[in-house]
Amino acid sequence: MLQIGLVVLVCCIVALSGCTTNNDTSSSDTSGSDASSSNDSGTNASNSDDVMVTVNYDGNWGGSASGEFGYKGLSGNGDQTVNLGNISGTLTVSTWTTEGSGPMSLKVTRGGETLGEESNSYPSATVTITV
Repeated sequence: MLQIGLVVLVCCIVALSGCTTNNDTSSSDTSGSDASSSNDSGTNASNSDDVMVTVNYDGNWGGSASGEFGYKGLSGNGDQTVNLGNISGTLTVSTWTTEGSGPMSLKVTRGGETLGEESNSYPSATVTITV
């Protein structure tokens, strides 16, 4: 139980540190479309340069993606894929839930290539990579 609390604390710190460098004044968009892209349809359409985050968890979850591009809040219910758009630099993605237990997996891909992934028997995951 202490490990889960520690993981949630670390995830919150990562999320808050991303908030301090965010110059984007728009609200969080969990529809999966990148705010800087020309895709206004609200779909999760992507091209091969887009970074995709796939979360697998049986229930409600939240998370964050932060890096040189800024900060994006993530949330969903069940298995979901979120398009972060064509970003570069260091990327940290964290996901968690306080509503349950069980395994959670997180995968970051670009153009079908897996850039990073983590699977845990408890409901949180974090990946830090360079994209």
